[in-house]
Amino acid sequence: MTDVRAIPGTGQLPGRDGLRALWAVRHGMAGLYEALELARDRLGEAFQLGFGRFQPVVISGPEALHEALVERRGSLSWRSEGDPVARLFGRSILVTDGEEHDRARAVMAPAFTPERLRAHVPAMIEAVDRELARWPREGRIEVVSAMRRIAWRNFERAFFGHDLGDDELRRLWPALLAALRYIGPGPWVVTGRTGDPPEKIFPLEEHLLGLIRTRRAGGSTAEDLLGLLVGAFEDDRRVRDHALTMLIAGHDTSTAQLSWALHLLARSPGWLARATREVRSAPGNGGMPGAGADLPVVEAVLKEALRLWPPIHLGARRATEDVVLGGWPVPRGSRVLLSYFLVQRDPARWERAGEFDPGRWLGGGAPGAFTYLPFGGGPRNCIGAGFANLEGRIVLARLLQRVDFAVTRRPLRGAMGATLEPRGGKLLVRVR
Repeated sequence: MTDVRAIPGTGQLPGRDGLRALWAVRHGMAGLYEALELARDRLGEAFQLGFGRFQPVVISGPEALHEALVERRGSLSWRSEGDPVARLFGRSILVTDGEEHDRARAVMAPAFTPERLRAHVPAMIEAVDRELARWPREGRIEVVSAMRRIAWRNFERAFFGHDLGDDELRRLWPALLAALRYIGPGPWVVTGRTGDPPEKIFPLEEHLLGLIRTRRAGGSTAEDLLGLLVGAFEDDRRVRDHALTMLIAGHDTSTAQLSWALHLLARSPGWLARATREVRSAPGNGGMPGAGADLPVVEAVLKEALRLWPPIHLGARRATEDVVLGGWPVPRGSRVLLSYFLVQRDPARWERAGEFDPGRWLGGGAPGAFTYLPFGGGPRNCIGAGFANLEGRIVLARLLQRVDFAVTRRPLRGAMGATLEPRGGKLLVRVR
């Protein structure tokens, strides 16, 4: 039996380290991951943050994560009713627990079978080519926005059966960004006070409700995600909750994954050259990268990007009873943050933990259990992981096939919004 130990708090950080951690958190919460890494280095794999009302217990050890995600998951609820995520997404799969969550997941599962996902590959390639038509022959692009357009179109086509047009995308863009800002970290984390979703989000909700009503009126039996939801739930509002959740989570994580992969490659000329050669020499290069194309370097780049910069780098929970995780006592009512970012960068478990090295994935070795969790773990791991992996491989391969990316030495930092994305960042591209 593991000995129970008291959890150290950030109040025990030395003066300068404590100020650095507080500075990182208070600057828009974007630097929260930096504060977490600093605290882990000084206090260990479990600690309690102490900033105003923000007093979460942070867990980052594999044993404790396994217990939180599998063995003791019944002792942790997913969301507090006051969180912006719960306010925006209602009774969706991301917010609910127990039987309600399990039923929603079972309803959605047929939309994520490997056979259905592979059928979307031609549309993914078309979305990339559509985006590339916007790019200059040579110039700068803002990578996150470009990847967001691709990922949003891919998601709506695959799961809603809807082709998001250019005018529609421009009209809905401010609403989507408003939704992401609303659910991202902000002053509410420290103060505990959250307002209602802003009116700027309403056009995105109306867009989804319009798709739902059209699908229901048409009596479609299509087994895409929207069809499955409409067939399972009579209440359009409940369908809206699930559809909005899946759209935000599904496209934003892919946006971050692809953005990080491109930024990291642009700072690693050797790996950029290897990945580009692999894609352009693959069979059928004159056409399109297929779902079954053998692209080990591209896949290794994506895995390493997810290791260093997991889009969902924290799992937020609340203890519904007193629970011990990895030998650390967590009192009932505590907010718990499961840090996938920290365990994936733990120097005790990864060689050269802070370095971008896709080669670590080409040697055939597997990571230790619960040390690599970019899609979570246990029974509630990300339902869209298969789609994200396929989309990442197809989109990155198509981009490298058609575009020469220039190398840059600019420093790279993250910004914690709804997901962990590159902060700013323009890449010089030369279009073939």
